[in-house]
Amino acid sequence: MRRTLQALGLAAALLAALGLGGCAGQPASGSQAPQSATAAPTPTPTPAEPVPNPLTGVADADYANRRPVAVALRTLAGATPHWGLSSADVLVEGVTEGTTASLMALYANVDAISKVGPVGPGRDLMLQFALPLNAVPVHIDKNVYARNLLNTLTYQDLDGYHIGKAAFAFDQDRQNAGYREENCFYTTAELIRTGLQQYGASLDGANTPLFLFGERAPVTEDARNATALTVTFSPDDSEQLTYQAETGLYLKTNADGSPTTDADNGQQIGFTNVFVLYASSGIKDDGYTREYAMTGGTGLYLTGGAWETIQWSKEDATGPLQLTAADGQPLVVAPGKSFIAVWGGYYGQALRLTGADGAEQTLPEKPALLESGIPDEAAAAAQAEFEARQRLIDAQAAYDAAKAQLPDAQTALEEAQAALDADSENADLIARRDEAQAAVDALNQTLADNRTILEEAGINPDGEEEPAAEATPAPETPAGETPAE
Repeated sequence: MRRTLQALGLAAALLAALGLGGCAGQPASGSQAPQSATAAPTPTPTPAEPVPNPLTGVADADYANRRPVAVALRTLAGATPHWGLSSADVLVEGVTEGTTASLMALYANVDAISKVGPVGPGRDLMLQFALPLNAVPVHIDKNVYARNLLNTLTYQDLDGYHIGKAAFAFDQDRQNAGYREENCFYTTAELIRTGLQQYGASLDGANTPLFLFGERAPVTEDARNATALTVTFSPDDSEQLTYQAETGLYLKTNADGSPTTDADNGQQIGFTNVFVLYASSGIKDDGYTREYAMTGGTGLYLTGGAWETIQWSKEDATGPLQLTAADGQPLVVAPGKSFIAVWGGYYGQALRLTGADGAEQTLPEKPALLESGIPDEAAAAAQAEFEARQRLIDAQAAYDAAKAQLPDAQTALEEAQAALDADSENADLIARRDEAQAAVDALNQTLADNRTILEEAGINPDGEEEPAAEATPAPETPAGETPAE
């Protein structure tokens, strides 16, 4: 009986909890009919939008959780052509030491690297652009300023000076073709991954867009005022970028006018966007490395055959590059590959920009020098002094070489003349004698010309010291007398 009462009680409680009373299916007096209970649908997760290429703004794949790669490239004599330029998303160039600009290639996707090189040393100027992107710096050795910066930030790089063959390879065919050893080292996507594993590091991680990308109004043909740009980093190092309306790209050429091509495929490299960032410059405390104020300045932006003045800024080495248009609003950059030149405007550097009609553009004033910079007048004087000394060195070398060759040339002339004397009508012997005579005459002229240059500077080209004039003995002073003043 007790169990029956408990069961009835539980049933009554359940009916009460459900709001049911009286007869089944009938509403209680004075109450509304209950709403039917419907289970809430489980929301379908919205798939994350694919992340576009952070370096080009192009949505050609999903770049989420992919770190870019920044490869330093050698640029001194004998380094070109480079591997991997055509697959790079961004090229950054600027003088870091001496007169030849350093070069860095940025890749949003390491898998785009089939082969890149010759790999060069790391420089702190280039790290200013790589670190804000969370990119992996790849280089072989680095200067003290780059080393100090990475150590201060505890930022892991991939340096062939330390890791060697685990991440870098040597192109023996290139060396066999006459290239110096340092211009034969390269790396690949697979080698970069392998090298990072040695450090317990990875290419997985966040990335930051380089620019604010977006669509821009097309440039009309009559508004193309920026179709040919020459960036002179030094008298012996300049870059030309020429706009091609058919492709919308600025094609890069070398100082001699030859195309800048990829050693892998022979393709000339081109860019949708070209930037020239003005940066005040000077010399670091080693007296050699170039120093730049990387906090901001004026700049040029070229795209679609037109240009505009911009402003750029950075908070610090890891701060992203901020670009502002003339109206003070963030600069909208056209999606595509970019070339960035860091330009100090110091002695020996220049910019020239012309439009489709050949008219030269008036560009912003060059940046001011830092306190450690060398004024143009002093730099010109130092350059003139260097060239004068070099002229004397070259003159002495030419004189010495001609003097060493003259005896053999004179012997050859004597033998040619003797042969001709024995057969004076022989045309071949006449030509031989004339050739020998010309060689002797040329050497004598070289001696005379360079003797003049050296003697005008007070230098005896034969290295013989002029006899010293005999000193006239002073008259003897009688004892007890004081010599006259």
